[in-house]
Amino acid sequence: MNTVKKVLLFLVLGSFSAFLTIGRSTAELITSLPGQPSNVTFKQYSGYIVTDAQHGRALFYYFVKADSGNPLSHPLTVWLNGGPGCSSLGFGAFMENGPFQPGNAGLLLRNKYSWNSASNMLYVESPIGVGFSYSNTSSDYINWNDTTTAWDNLQFPLNWFKEFPQHRDSDLYLTGESYAGHYIPQLAMLLLEYNRQLNNKPIKLKGIALGNPLLDSEISIDASEFLWSHGVISDDMLAMKKTVCNDSRYFVERIHKNLSKDCLDMYGTMREEVGNDTDPGDLIMPPCLSPTTQSTFLGGPADAKVAKKIAVGDPCLGDRIYAYLNKPGVQKALHIKTTRFPAVWDFCSGPLDYQADNMAANIIPLLSGILRENIRILLFSGDQDSKIPLTQTRKIANWLAKDLELTAFGRYGPWYDGLQVGGWSQSFGGLEKSKNNTHLTYATVKGAAHEVPFTSPSQALTLFKAFLSGHPPPRTSNV
Repeated sequence: MNTVKKVLLFLVLGSFSAFLTIGRSTAELITSLPGQPSNVTFKQYSGYIVTDAQHGRALFYYFVKADSGNPLSHPLTVWLNGGPGCSSLGFGAFMENGPFQPGNAGLLLRNKYSWNSASNMLYVESPIGVGFSYSNTSSDYINWNDTTTAWDNLQFPLNWFKEFPQHRDSDLYLTGESYAGHYIPQLAMLLLEYNRQLNNKPIKLKGIALGNPLLDSEISIDASEFLWSHGVISDDMLAMKKTVCNDSRYFVERIHKNLSKDCLDMYGTMREEVGNDTDPGDLIMPPCLSPTTQSTFLGGPADAKVAKKIAVGDPCLGDRIYAYLNKPGVQKALHIKTTRFPAVWDFCSGPLDYQADNMAANIIPLLSGILRENIRILLFSGDQDSKIPLTQTRKIANWLAKDLELTAFGRYGPWYDGLQVGGWSQSFGGLEKSKNNTHLTYATVKGAAHEVPFTSPSQALTLFKAFLSGHPPPRTSNV
């Protein structure tokens, strides 16, 4: 909890007047993205929000208004990817729940499960050094941490609302996945603290949703039983992971770069059992076998077969996103400050040196604090992810419910995406402030990967809409 305490202390000691004087955005309307379909009716914006004028720090964002005749009738949802150090533009916007995905021949295809059908979507590249975000101060990239990430993430909406004041009174939701299990709860706590300060107009934070989140290194990443039950590791390996070196110990040793021989030997054997073609983030995802390479997308001949629709969970989509976001015409349309990025854009490769000990922080007490403030929480898990297995997130959800003495709404059971089972869920409520409301929901997503909206877009959208409505996921099929 040291990192969490530092964040809150930094906020209390800091001056909120700084938030109101830090720089302006270079918000610009995107007239059209290269390869974009012709029948797009919603508006898109992109630009930079300066979060520290003295250091020259700026976070890049991509804003997609709700696909509606009246976007202001919909909430505002911020999406953050994790890593730490992975792109919300590449993953969140173009791979998961944004309005478009790159098809073959450089064309963008409409994503009919885009979350902007239910909300205005704001994708933020955070922290600096991720995607197209940057700092003019080279020392900023050294020993970056959760505290400074949270600080910058708070500056972002406060300054973004100056550019989009019409959304200042919108209901706000914070969403993301993986290491966003650190980013989002810390940002939520800072927003709540901001709202408590005199003379500050409150921001209408309503809920947070975390997919396959890293919340505690002792619980979240223990995949032993999960891998064994899926037939990925042997009985002997399961016994070794319980007695020789468990996932938590390996994780902590690895981030501190002091791996012991017994952990190294055991995980070397485990990699042989798992195999090179198994993605730990999606046990059932096949590798991309397309002969088309990234270099072909970047300048070679177009694929003869132009895709007519999105292939759900397409393992080659990442290659196409990489190629698309590295095209000069695309970067120009997105208003990227290309002079600051001499290297090619990549999903998770950047100059940021993140403090390793932050990754082992326990974020669970923050979730308790957020729930006590009557802010809804959704924890959801792709059931094919072994990085942050569903079993572990479910343990955390049950612990939160017990700690806060929440009441279960019904029994654990299947929820539906249309006519099909979308996964399994349990919702809880009963806090004094609003006893009859849903406060905490845990849900699995059937067949989904670490990036849930990528492999299960329809289920993810159904879950998202239920979250926005304040209701548990639907328990009956929708005929």
